[in-house]
Amino acid sequence: MNAEEDPYATPTEDFSVSELKNGYSLSDAQRLHDAWTLEKFLNITESGAYSYFHLSEFLPHAVISRDGPVAELAQARSQIVGNTSLSADTKNIRFEDMITSPDSPVQGVMVVKKGKVVYEMYPGMRRTDRHAWMSNAKVFAGLLIAMLEEEGKIDVQKTVSDYLVEAKKTAWAYIKVIDILNMQTGLDLEENPASRSGNTPYNVFVRAEVGLPAPDGTTYTHNQALYKIPKLREPGERFEYSSANTQMLGLIIEAVTQKRLAELISEKIWMKSGMEGDASLGLSPQGNGIIHGLISSRLSDMARFGMLFTPSWKQISKEQIVSDAVIKKMQTSGISDNFLKGSLGPRLTEEFREQPLSNTYQWDAVFKDGDLYKSGMNGQGLYVSPATNTVVAWFATGFSEIPMEAFSRTIVQRLATPQN
Repeated sequence: MNAEEDPYATPTEDFSVSELKNGYSLSDAQRLHDAWTLEKFLNITESGAYSYFHLSEFLPHAVISRDGPVAELAQARSQIVGNTSLSADTKNIRFEDMITSPDSPVQGVMVVKKGKVVYEMYPGMRRTDRHAWMSNAKVFAGLLIAMLEEEGKIDVQKTVSDYLVEAKKTAWAYIKVIDILNMQTGLDLEENPASRSGNTPYNVFVRAEVGLPAPDGTTYTHNQALYKIPKLREPGERFEYSSANTQMLGLIIEAVTQKRLAELISEKIWMKSGMEGDASLGLSPQGNGIIHGLISSRLSDMARFGMLFTPSWKQISKEQIVSDAVIKKMQTSGISDNFLKGSLGPRLTEEFREQPLSNTYQWDAVFKDGDLYKSGMNGQGLYVSPATNTVVAWFATGFSEIPMEAFSRTIVQRLATPQN
């Protein structure tokens, strides 16, 4: 597939991510702040990388609060992670050699096995930096919906208009919540680098998110742009990835709970998980929590979040926040026949070098062994293996020579061998 045919081809500037491990000078910070645009944020650029650390300079934010003692993670370093190698063309590449090379886009990696840190490396950031999760944040929406299901407050077989009166005269009206969770709405909203910048309903949505007018000059609120997305086909037919789905889930969650998303995430998840720092949630000009991507935190806290889906939850929380039933539901609620339809399923199959079973509850992929994976725009990732009690979390600004997806699954499997 050439660049013209690849909807995931992303414009990329030439700059060194490895230089960011010591932070920014005053002059660089001012230069990159002034150069920032929405396009630079969406693509792989130097000022985009700056904004991944400093989103509150560009958008209003709400605080996701931590509470109580920090759940310190014990260290049990393993050489297996760094020494894991995969092939690229005719050569084998060690994981640590790849992520620490001068041209690597990877900024931080943490691997947690049975509640202990077996690998931690920050080749392009400081350990205490807060970095945008990008679409890794979508799994918060999936989790909150699942928790509200358990509480009997949401029925995913009901439609959007059952929860949001505003949806009744829109294309969203009769779409079931489960079809939004699994990104098979049938609306004209599929997201990739091409649709983010093209003359598309998704481009209108993403521009409204930061207060910019649509390509035709009309200025919409974020909700107006979301509600005006038109129908393309019947729901339930194919996996078509879109942040617009997650934003609709966010509206449903707020309507059901009558609480803001940042407050809800704080109360139900972040305050209970021994997090090292507060997180933040970016807001639209109208105050909408941009739950589809603009959560920022330390890498260690993204790993702690992943631990909530493993038996190691006991090491960071006094209560089981993600129940076994919720995990099972997430592992079994996808539709395999839909996964390779749309553009993301085939891309993930190529990156993992293995076909996942399906997508599910805002996770991009679930495997036959129950492992879960979520990607974030321009190189973020969270891979969780409940069965082997392992989490791999990473931040980046760009894509590695060998996809981090392939390495993350291979690392989990090698750590799970009997001798390890």
